Order: sequence, then C-alpha cells, then structure tokens
Amino acid sequence: MLSHAVLVRIIGIVVGVLWVVLLSFGLPISVDESGFSWHAFLIATQDPMYPFNVQVLMWIAFFYCLSEVAIKSFGQIEERRWMNAFSLYQNPSAVTVYTAKGEEVRVDLDSNEALKPELLAAIFYAKRKQLNPKAAITAIFKKINHQFQSTNDVGDVYSAVTADIDMRLHQVDLSYTVIRYLVWLIPTLGFIGTVIGIALALGQAAALGTGDPEMLEKVIPMLATAFYTTLLALLQSAVLMILIQVVQAKDEQLVNTVGAFCMDEIVTNLKPGSN
Repeated sequence: MLSHAVLVRIIGIVVGVLWVVLLSFGLPISVDESGFSWHAFLIATQDPMYPFNVQVLMWIAFFYCLSEVAIKSFGQIEERRWMNAFSLYQNPSAVTVYTAKGEEVRVDLDSNEALKPELLAAIFYAKRKQLNPKAAITAIFKKINHQFQSTNDVGDVYSAVTADIDMRLHQVDLSYTVIRYLVWLIPTLGFIGTVIGIALALGQAAALGTGDPEMLEKVIPMLATAFYTTLLALLQSAVLMILIQVVQAKDEQLVNTVGAFCMDEIVTNLKPGSN
C-alpha cells in the first residue's frame, strides 16, 4: 500500500503532466499586437525538443515541489491534531501506581497534583498505546518520562526537552533540503533553456544567411521564446519561495508550540521523588 507522502508526490507529477497537456492543446498559438505569445511563454510546443523541452521539465518540477509543500502542510495538520488530542489527565482519568513496597494504589488524575516519578511513569505506560508514535508530542513525552525516571531531577528534564526542541528545529530545516534544491533547479533550467534557445536562434540565423529577408521573422520568435523560459522559471521560483517560507515558518512554530505545551503541561508539574 502506498504511503501518504508517496501518493501525494504521484498526484503532483500527474497534475503537472495534465497541466502540460492542457497548455499544449488548450492554449491557442497566437501573438497579440505587442508580439507577446502566451503559448510561447508557457509551453512553447514549437520548440524542436518538445515534449521534452525545458519548459515542460520546469512545470513538472514546479508541481512536484508543490506536492512536497503539500506533504509538509498535511503533516502540520496531523501534528496539531495529535497535540490537541493529548491530555495528561484524561483517557484514562485514573492510573495504578506501585509503591516502594510493591503495593498497587489507584490514583485519580488531577491537574493540581504534582507529578512524581512513579505517577508520571504510570501515566506514560497507561497512555503509550493511545499515542501516535510518529507525533512530536509522543516523542517529547517519552523523553520527559525516561529522563525523569533516570535522574529524578527537573532541571535535567528541562535541559533534555530544550535540547530535543533545538534538534527538531534543525531537523525541520534539513527536511526542506529537497524543496530548496527544486527551487534552485527551476531557475537553473530556465537559464539553460535560454542558452539553448539563443544557440538555436543563432544557428538558424547562420543557416539562413544575412541576405535572407525572412531571417528576422524566423529568428526573433526563437529568441523571444528563449528569454521567456528564464522569465517563467523566475516567476515559478518566486511563487515556490514564498510558499516554502510560509510553510517552514509554520513548521518551526509548531515545534516550538509542542515544546511549550510539554513544558507548561508536564515539566512545570514535576516533583522529584524522595530518595
């Protein structure tokens, strides 16, 4: 069964291909009074390399990048849902705590009660099967419990959570490497297309010769298409860059929100147990 992320990427590529087909057959090949052609600007089916020309590759890369951004957005929605569903004192509302003598004591959970190591451990083990293992709230809660059981020191727990948040922020930045590469790749393809277009136009001009009265009529549209490629690439890159900045900022804000939630709801209520 395909994973959620792979399915979204496939959809992005399919939409990109359909968009190319729509532009190829739905956009009329015409030039307005100023000599501008939307068809040459967006798809350029007159290109001898079509359908494997640079503009087609740019559109595929553009929609693939959009799919990557969509995956990030869906992940944020799920992460918020997991965090909002998390309640330290509900589901269950009571846990069984084992005393130092091995006796079982049923404790009703109350937000006003301090979280000693044995109580926190009981809550964690009662909830661990309900929590999504991929959620950040689950990972941080697990780290808090393990650190508190290990050292019985609230300061150590605070330091561990702070270090975990910093690491997650770094991971968020690294997770955008592929998307940033695609944003860099699209303008690069545009420049490559411009260079190829200029080379083809000059080759056409050389083949026709300066004495051919139709030389300018044939060469100028080729030059225009060459420069259109770079313009389209820059516009696509600008759109993607805005989206990436917005989504990444929300990703980092979400990490901080989950971290602050754990600090406020769990760490501040910890109380070291008696040795």
